[in-house]
Amino acid sequence: MKKKHAKAKARAAGKTKTAKKARSVLRVHKARPSAGVKKVVRIMGQGQFYVDAATVKKLNAIDDSLVELVASEKADDGKFREMLAELIHVAAKRGKPVERGEIVRSDIILPSADLPVDEAKKLFMGEGVIPN
Repeated sequence: MKKKHAKAKARAAGKTKTAKKARSVLRVHKARPSAGVKKVVRIMGQGQFYVDAATVKKLNAIDDSLVELVASEKADDGKFREMLAELIHVAAKRGKPVERGEIVRSDIILPSADLPVDEAKKLFMGEGVIPN
């Protein structure tokens, strides 16, 4: 009985092998380039990119337009896909790709370009996909 209690206490305190391994993985995720403040954008199906503050500002402007479009009664699928493609294009063109094998946590996650407007209505609620 004491052994079970000790194991439960160790798990709660984060002293098990699994918890230690998880903490070491999280340390890897915190790595960021030191030159300036950058965000990591993940484009579903394309990879991750480091982007600067100016790019995040541009992405936010496009995201705000997407939120307005999706919130409207007559959300046009063609216009939505065009704006989503622009959002993805800006992130990929202005961003620097995260190197293969480098593990970093994404600050922003963009859906793939083939997302239909009906599905977007579920995602683009309130702030959109990019937190302000």
